[in-house]
Amino acid sequence: MNFKTKNNLDRVICITEYQKDNDWIYCDWEGYANVDAVKNWGLEFADLVKKTKCAYLLNDDSKSTGPWTQAMEWIETVLIPKVIEAGLKYYAHVVSKNTFSEMSAKELNMNIDGQLEMATFKTVEEAQEWLKTKQS
Repeated sequence: MNFKTKNNLDRVICITEYQKDNDWIYCDWEGYANVDAVKNWGLEFADLVKKTKCAYLLNDDSKSTGPWTQAMEWIETVLIPKVIEAGLKYYAHVVSKNTFSEMSAKELNMNIDGQLEMATFKTVEEAQEWLKTKQS
């Protein structure tokens, strides 16, 4: 199961897939995500969590550019409660080399503390290892 999300310039900015062998959902972000794109992705992502009953997210933001702080309130008030209700428990976030995106991730991490176990990483490999420890 997978889907692609496009931004307002009709460019694919995220490929999201349930990786059955790893039992996690992998999101591969690239470029700039406008607010509407983040919201569209979020609703499809919540449906995917519900359908797969997957408790693990590997969100690879390493190739994204620009901040996504404009979507922060929606993520915190709409998306996070939806995915927690659908069964998401662990969120591994690979931060972008872009300072603004990294700041957005840290802000989100502080604001969801206690609702969902989230950790940030500099590499996909570190994030994968962390998720594997949560699965055992």
